[in-house]
Amino acid sequence: MWITGQQWYFDAGRSALDCIKSALTTAHIAPTSILDLPCGHGRVCRMLRAFFPDAHLTVTDLDHDGVDFCAAQFNATPVYSHEDIWRVSLDQCFDLIWCGSLFTQLDAPQLPDFLGFFAEHLSPDGVLVFTTHGRQPIQWMREGFFDYGLSREEQRTLIEGYVKEGFGFVSPSNQAFGISLSSMAFVCRQLERWPSLRLIDFHEAGWTGHQDVVSRLRLRKPRPNLDELMVWMTLSYSLL
Repeated sequence: MWITGQQWYFDAGRSALDCIKSALTTAHIAPTSILDLPCGHGRVCRMLRAFFPDAHLTVTDLDHDGVDFCAAQFNATPVYSHEDIWRVSLDQCFDLIWCGSLFTQLDAPQLPDFLGFFAEHLSPDGVLVFTTHGRQPIQWMREGFFDYGLSREEQRTLIEGYVKEGFGFVSPSNQAFGISLSSMAFVCRQLERWPSLRLIDFHEAGWTGHQDVVSRLRLRKPRPNLDELMVWMTLSYSLL
Protein backbone atom coordinates (compact mmCIF):
# COMPACT_ATOMS: atom_id res chain seq x y z
CA MET A 1 0.00 0.00 0.00
CA TRP A 2 1.05 3.59 -0.57
CA ILE A 3 -0.04 5.06 2.76
CA THR A 4 2.41 5.22 5.65
CA GLY A 5 2.46 6.14 9.33
CA GLN A 6 2.29 4.34 12.65
CA GLN A 7 -1.50 4.29 12.91
CA TRP A 8 -1.82 2.95 9.36
CA TYR A 9 0.79 0.27 10.13
CA PHE A 10 -1.34 -1.11 12.96
CA ASP A 11 -4.70 -0.59 11.23
CA ALA A 12 -3.51 -2.48 8.14
CA GLY A 13 -2.22 -5.32 10.30
CA ARG A 14 -5.47 -5.67 12.22
CA SER A 15 -7.54 -5.54 9.03
CA ALA A 16 -5.38 -8.25 7.43
CA LEU A 17 -5.79 -10.46 10.48
CA ASP A 18 -9.57 -10.08 10.26
CA CYS A 19 -9.45 -11.21 6.61
CA ILE A 20 -7.24 -14.16 7.48
CA LYS A 21 -9.44 -15.23 10.40
CA SER A 22 -12.49 -15.13 8.12
CA ALA A 23 -10.81 -17.46 5.62
CA LEU A 24 -9.58 -19.84 8.32
CA THR A 25 -13.04 -20.00 9.88
CA THR A 26 -14.53 -20.94 6.51
CA ALA A 27 -11.83 -23.59 5.99
CA HIS A 28 -12.12 -24.89 9.58
CA ILE A 29 -8.37 -24.98 10.19
CA ALA A 30 -5.99 -23.68 12.84
CA PRO A 31 -2.58 -23.14 11.20
CA THR A 32 0.60 -24.45 12.79
CA SER A 33 2.84 -23.18 9.97
CA ILE A 34 2.54 -19.76 8.33
CA LEU A 35 4.31 -17.99 5.46
CA ASP A 36 4.18 -14.18 5.20
CA LEU A 37 5.37 -13.16 1.73
CA PRO A 38 6.16 -10.31 1.32
CA CYS A 39 6.55 -9.51 5.00
CA GLY A 40 7.75 -5.89 4.75
CA HIS A 41 8.46 -4.62 8.25
CA GLY A 42 5.88 -6.76 9.95
CA ARG A 43 2.56 -4.94 9.89
CA VAL A 44 0.79 -8.29 9.36
CA CYS A 45 3.49 -10.55 10.77
CA ARG A 46 3.11 -8.77 14.10
CA MET A 47 -0.58 -9.67 14.24
CA LEU A 48 0.01 -13.23 13.10
CA ARG A 49 2.53 -13.83 15.86
CA ALA A 50 0.19 -12.36 18.48
CA PHE A 51 -2.82 -14.39 17.33
CA PHE A 52 -0.92 -17.64 16.60
CA PRO A 53 1.79 -17.59 19.29
CA ASP A 54 2.76 -21.25 18.84
CA ALA A 55 2.78 -21.37 15.04
CA HIS A 56 6.00 -21.74 13.06
CA LEU A 57 6.24 -18.43 11.19
CA THR A 58 8.40 -17.89 8.10
CA VAL A 59 8.96 -14.41 6.65
CA THR A 60 10.38 -13.49 3.27
CA ASP A 61 10.83 -10.30 1.25
CA LEU A 62 13.18 -8.67 -1.24
CA ASP A 63 13.89 -6.13 1.51
CA HIS A 64 16.50 -7.90 3.65
CA ASP A 65 16.20 -5.32 6.41
CA GLY A 66 12.49 -6.06 6.70
CA VAL A 67 13.13 -9.80 6.86
CA ASP A 68 15.78 -9.35 9.56
CA PHE A 69 13.47 -7.09 11.57
CA CYS A 70 10.56 -9.54 11.45
CA ALA A 71 12.77 -12.49 12.34
CA ALA A 72 14.21 -10.70 15.36
CA GLN A 73 11.00 -9.10 16.62
CA PHE A 74 8.49 -11.88 15.99
CA ASN A 75 10.51 -15.08 16.40
CA ALA A 76 10.20 -15.93 12.71
CA THR A 77 12.37 -17.91 10.32
CA PRO A 78 14.00 -15.49 7.84
CA VAL A 79 14.21 -16.28 4.12
CA TYR A 80 15.45 -13.65 1.67
CA SER A 81 13.34 -13.45 -1.46
CA HIS A 82 14.36 -13.09 -5.11
CA GLU A 83 12.72 -11.48 -8.14
CA ASP A 84 12.69 -14.99 -9.63
CA ILE A 85 10.39 -16.57 -7.06
CA TRP A 86 11.50 -20.10 -7.94
CA ARG A 87 14.97 -19.26 -6.62
CA VAL A 88 13.51 -18.82 -3.13
CA SER A 89 14.30 -21.92 -1.09
CA LEU A 90 11.57 -23.08 1.29
CA ASP A 91 11.91 -26.57 2.73
CA GLN A 92 8.32 -27.03 3.89
CA CYS A 93 4.66 -26.49 3.08
CA PHE A 94 2.43 -24.14 5.04
CA ASP A 95 -1.06 -24.30 6.52
CA LEU A 96 -1.49 -20.59 5.84
CA ILE A 97 0.13 -18.35 3.24
CA TRP A 98 -0.54 -14.62 3.46
CA CYS A 99 0.41 -12.51 0.44
CA GLY A 100 -0.59 -8.88 0.84
CA SER A 101 0.23 -6.08 -1.63
CA LEU A 102 2.24 -8.23 -4.05
CA PHE A 103 -0.17 -9.06 -6.88
CA THR A 104 -1.13 -5.38 -6.81
CA GLN A 105 2.35 -4.65 -8.22
CA LEU A 106 2.75 -7.43 -10.80
CA ASP A 107 2.05 -7.62 -14.52
CA ALA A 108 -0.07 -10.50 -15.83
CA PRO A 109 2.83 -12.68 -17.13
CA GLN A 110 4.33 -12.72 -13.62
CA LEU A 111 1.24 -14.05 -11.88
CA PRO A 112 1.43 -17.76 -12.83
CA ASP A 113 4.90 -18.17 -11.33
CA PHE A 114 3.82 -16.77 -7.98
CA LEU A 115 0.53 -18.66 -7.92
CA GLY A 116 2.34 -21.88 -8.86
CA PHE A 117 4.93 -21.28 -6.15
CA PHE A 118 2.24 -20.75 -3.54
CA ALA A 119 0.29 -23.82 -4.71
CA GLU A 120 3.43 -25.93 -4.42
CA HIS A 121 4.11 -24.72 -0.87
CA LEU A 122 0.57 -24.99 0.48
CA SER A 123 -0.27 -27.91 2.73
CA PRO A 124 -3.28 -30.11 1.95
CA ASP A 125 -6.26 -28.32 3.54
CA GLY A 126 -4.04 -25.21 3.71
CA VAL A 127 -5.30 -21.72 2.91
CA LEU A 128 -3.80 -19.09 0.61
CA VAL A 129 -4.98 -15.52 1.24
CA PHE A 130 -3.83 -12.83 -1.19
CA THR A 131 -4.87 -9.33 -2.20
CA THR A 132 -5.46 -7.54 -5.49
CA HIS A 133 -6.55 -4.11 -6.69
CA GLY A 134 -10.13 -4.17 -7.96
CA ARG A 135 -12.85 -1.56 -8.41
CA GLN A 136 -12.06 0.56 -5.34
CA PRO A 137 -8.78 2.01 -6.70
CA ILE A 138 -10.56 2.87 -9.95
CA GLN A 139 -13.13 4.88 -8.03
CA TRP A 140 -10.42 6.66 -6.08
CA MET A 141 -8.49 7.58 -9.22
CA ARG A 142 -11.60 8.81 -11.02
CA GLU A 143 -12.58 10.95 -8.03
CA GLY A 144 -9.05 12.33 -7.64
CA PHE A 145 -8.85 10.94 -4.12
CA PHE A 146 -5.64 8.93 -4.70
CA ASP A 147 -3.42 8.71 -7.78
CA TYR A 148 -0.97 5.91 -6.77
CA GLY A 149 1.89 8.10 -7.95
CA LEU A 150 0.61 7.87 -11.54
CA SER A 151 0.13 10.58 -14.13
CA ARG A 152 -3.32 11.16 -15.63
CA GLU A 153 -2.27 9.31 -18.78
CA GLU A 154 -0.95 6.35 -16.79
CA GLN A 155 -4.18 6.21 -14.82
CA ARG A 156 -6.20 6.15 -18.06
CA THR A 157 -4.03 3.36 -19.47
CA LEU A 158 -4.40 1.35 -16.29
CA ILE A 159 -8.18 1.69 -16.13
CA GLU A 160 -8.65 1.03 -19.87
CA GLY A 161 -6.80 -2.27 -19.53
CA TYR A 162 -9.06 -3.27 -16.66
CA VAL A 163 -12.23 -2.34 -18.55
CA LYS A 164 -11.20 -4.13 -21.77
CA GLU A 165 -9.39 -7.20 -20.45
CA GLY A 166 -10.20 -7.41 -16.76
CA PHE A 167 -6.56 -6.56 -16.04
CA GLY A 168 -4.50 -3.39 -16.28
CA PHE A 169 -0.86 -2.67 -15.50
CA VAL A 170 1.48 0.30 -15.69
CA SER A 171 5.03 0.73 -14.45
CA PRO A 172 6.02 4.41 -14.22
CA SER A 173 9.71 3.56 -13.94
CA ASN A 174 9.59 0.73 -16.51
CA GLN A 175 10.61 -1.78 -13.86
CA ALA A 176 9.28 -5.28 -13.18
CA PHE A 177 7.00 -3.88 -10.50
CA GLY A 178 4.27 -1.28 -10.98
CA ILE A 179 0.54 -0.92 -10.29
CA SER A 180 -2.06 -3.43 -11.46
CA LEU A 181 -5.84 -3.78 -11.47
CA SER A 182 -7.49 -7.22 -11.55
CA SER A 183 -11.15 -8.14 -11.89
CA MET A 184 -12.42 -11.12 -9.94
CA ALA A 185 -13.15 -12.90 -13.23
CA PHE A 186 -9.55 -12.40 -14.34
CA VAL A 187 -8.21 -13.74 -11.03
CA CYS A 188 -10.41 -16.84 -11.27
CA ARG A 189 -9.22 -17.51 -14.82
CA GLN A 190 -5.62 -17.37 -13.64
CA LEU A 191 -6.37 -19.94 -10.94
CA GLU A 192 -8.14 -22.44 -13.21
CA ARG A 193 -4.86 -24.23 -13.92
CA TRP A 194 -4.71 -25.30 -10.25
CA PRO A 195 -7.97 -27.25 -9.74
CA SER A 196 -6.86 -28.24 -6.24
CA LEU A 197 -7.19 -24.59 -5.14
CA ARG A 198 -10.86 -23.97 -4.39
CA LEU A 199 -12.24 -20.47 -3.88
CA ILE A 200 -13.62 -20.19 -0.35
CA ASP A 201 -13.82 -16.45 0.25
CA PHE A 202 -13.76 -13.14 -1.63
CA HIS A 203 -14.08 -9.74 0.00
CA GLU A 204 -14.20 -6.75 -2.32
CA ALA A 205 -12.08 -3.98 -0.78
CA GLY A 206 -11.82 -6.24 2.25
CA TRP A 207 -8.36 -5.13 3.31
CA THR A 208 -8.67 -1.68 4.89
CA GLY A 209 -11.48 -0.80 2.50
CA HIS A 210 -8.92 -0.78 -0.31
CA GLN A 211 -7.64 -4.07 -1.70
CA ASP A 212 -9.75 -7.10 -2.64
CA VAL A 213 -9.05 -10.24 -0.62
CA VAL A 214 -9.08 -13.68 -2.28
CA SER A 215 -8.88 -16.89 -0.25
CA ARG A 216 -8.20 -20.35 -1.66
CA LEU A 217 -8.25 -23.74 0.06
CA ARG A 218 -6.02 -26.53 -1.22
CA LEU A 219 -8.12 -29.68 -1.42
CA ARG A 220 -6.52 -32.95 -0.43
CA LYS A 221 -7.84 -34.49 -3.63
CA PRO A 222 -8.64 -32.21 -6.58
CA ARG A 223 -12.23 -32.44 -7.72
CA PRO A 224 -12.75 -33.45 -11.38
CA ASN A 225 -13.72 -30.62 -13.67
CA LEU A 226 -17.08 -30.72 -15.41
CA ASP A 227 -15.71 -31.89 -18.78
CA GLU A 228 -13.88 -34.79 -17.15
CA LEU A 229 -16.99 -35.70 -15.18
CA MET A 230 -19.18 -35.73 -18.31
CA VAL A 231 -16.69 -37.97 -20.14
CA TRP A 232 -16.60 -40.36 -17.19
CA MET A 233 -20.41 -40.49 -17.01
CA THR A 234 -20.70 -41.08 -20.77
CA LEU A 235 -18.19 -43.93 -20.69
CA SER A 236 -19.86 -45.48 -17.66
CA TYR A 237 -23.28 -45.31 -19.32
CA SER A 238 -21.98 -46.88 -22.56
CA LEU A 239 -20.67 -49.87 -20.62
CA LEU A 240 -24.05 -50.66 -19.04
